[in-house]
Amino acid sequence: MTFSFRLLIFIVLLITTSAKANQENKIENEVVHIAVDDIPLSFYPYGPLPVLDDFSHLFFDPLVRWTDKHQLELRLLEKWKVIKPGIIRFYLKKDIQFHSGNSLSSKDIVWTYLQILKDPKKKDFFKVIKDIRQVDDNSFDLYSDLPQTQLFDYLTHFFVLDADFYSQLKFDAKQPLNNINSVTTHLSLSGTGPYKIKQYNAALHLSVINNEHYLLGNVSVKALNFIKIKSVKSRLFALLANDVDISSSISSKTIKSVVLLETKYLSQVNSPNALFLTINPLKSTIFQGGSARNAMHLLINQEGMLKYILNGMGSINTTFTPLISIDPELVAPQLPEYDLKRAKYLLTKLDIPKELTLLVLADEVGNTSQVAKALMNMMKRAGLRLVIRQVSDPALFKDSFFDYDFTLSVWQSSLMNRDNIYQTLFENSQLTPYFNWLFDNEKALNKQAFLFEEAQQGHQIIPIFSQNKVWASDKKYNLTSVFSINGIAYWHLLTIN
Repeated sequence: MTFSFRLLIFIVLLITTSAKANQENKIENEVVHIAVDDIPLSFYPYGPLPVLDDFSHLFFDPLVRWTDKHQLELRLLEKWKVIKPGIIRFYLKKDIQFHSGNSLSSKDIVWTYLQILKDPKKKDFFKVIKDIRQVDDNSFDLYSDLPQTQLFDYLTHFFVLDADFYSQLKFDAKQPLNNINSVTTHLSLSGTGPYKIKQYNAALHLSVINNEHYLLGNVSVKALNFIKIKSVKSRLFALLANDVDISSSISSKTIKSVVLLETKYLSQVNSPNALFLTINPLKSTIFQGGSARNAMHLLINQEGMLKYILNGMGSINTTFTPLISIDPELVAPQLPEYDLKRAKYLLTKLDIPKELTLLVLADEVGNTSQVAKALMNMMKRAGLRLVIRQVSDPALFKDSFFDYDFTLSVWQSSLMNRDNIYQTLFENSQLTPYFNWLFDNEKALNKQAFLFEEAQQGHQIIPIFSQNKVWASDKKYNLTSVFSINGIAYWHLLTIN
């Protein structure tokens, strides 16, 4: 091999190595700018100030979490075993550090549980946990009568706090944070999560950098900057002008602006939710009969609403059944599709009042106002007048529930287990008054779920559609890898294509 040829090979290798190093350095120093509609005033998971799970997962790890494959993944837990019915012993992973440098131990689990008990909302949410007791530094016993599959669903929301750090804080972590300029001069929180706060201004942005001691997975993008932009249109303009790389909560009305661009793309994120229309047989007795309810359902063009209100960013629910069918013996018939001609014919045979009433609980995310207007126009085509009253107070909605022929409200849940979802829907939703009447003191969950499905098949409860969260991104980022099955963003999973 001649000297000149060896020199050429050396130069090629040098250029290749340099290019690879430059690319790695570019990724290492990449700051991804993300437009969001709001930034929390505090990131403490168990306080009076609301914190979205997307932000909690930046700084804290839960005991377990959902993946995008509808599977539970151990995070801080290494393993577990059932001691006896009602008691499960959990073992923590070793060598996990908090941002403060303190080591994770079961003492932190017990201390976190005590903080949960001080927060009325979280205490109510975690009432399924009776007690947590430390066994040794690496293990603890959890007491609960809940079946294991349901319990683990709740544990996806159990974010572990640094007991030594928070018990010695000289300020109240539950209160709004002051502006933060540097992570090196002021540590405002301490979790085991993949990121730490670098800069923070509640009115402007949240800048985070990677936790160099994070042991639970790779962090491809080392720095993220969440920019607060309240306006949906302004977030879109910022994305289209390349001022931000990713934008949350894209309006279904403006998605075509993104679709038309070759450099951008949309990501639909599923989450358990539904827009429900109920028919009240107590106000107008005609609706006690199935034919009248069937006529109402035939009037509703669900496919049209999905197309023109959501621009296809969702799905039509003929029956709402989380995950799996509750009873194999209940065979769901094909529910009627939109058929105005058939609906008009049925109405000629029925003595339905020409003026009907609809109570709507205002909800921007669920598009209740637009759906209500669409329902009014659909009924008008069949010769019916729909009088709409919209309220924003959930308590007033519940109190007035049975004063109207129809109600329209959005339901959503942060839980994924089927039984947990049903309990949330039946016991703690805007439809709870209706379910209390429908179930008539029936307490067994499986029987309640059966009655719920029967009510849907009988058109007493009509799930109009489910709406997906819509994000938009520059095509250089693999945004789809970020979201779990329940729509939570795990930002440390973001990669560059």
